[in-house]
Amino acid sequence: MKKKIDLFLPISGEVVGLTEVNDYLFNKKIMGEGVAIKPKDNFVYSPVDGEIVLVYDAKHAIGIKTEEGLQLLIHVGIDSVKLEGKGFASYVKVGEKVKAGDKILFFDREFVERQASTITPLVITNSEIIESIDINYKTTKAKELFMTVVLK
Repeated sequence: MKKKIDLFLPISGEVVGLTEVNDYLFNKKIMGEGVAIKPKDNFVYSPVDGEIVLVYDAKHAIGIKTEEGLQLLIHVGIDSVKLEGKGFASYVKVGEKVKAGDKILFFDREFVERQASTITPLVITNSEIIESIDINYKTTKAKELFMTVVLK
């Protein structure tokens, strides 16, 4: 039986394809398969149960690994790294276990919007272990099921 992993929307907003991200690492899927979210809120929640494996110093990006080995990167904004953490606060640190729906990050959306794009890619950085992805682009509320990944 193939392993299925449900992902819950990490931030309220509009779910769009990675092609809408103005950064070739994401829109050419070099970073991995996934989606982008045009955020309508300031809080980011874990989309899965897992372990925090990365928190960038600038607090704009968090990596999570599930028990099954799926690795996710949530990258709030494009060019947001240049803010050097201003407008961001992380609620987690590397090594912490999280449950889907746990609050992991705050960002001042209005502040960030004035200086960078707030579009938020969520990518599977080890996409080679995926057989299929089913995405519901109509989901708009954080913590609602919006993606199911089937592993090979």
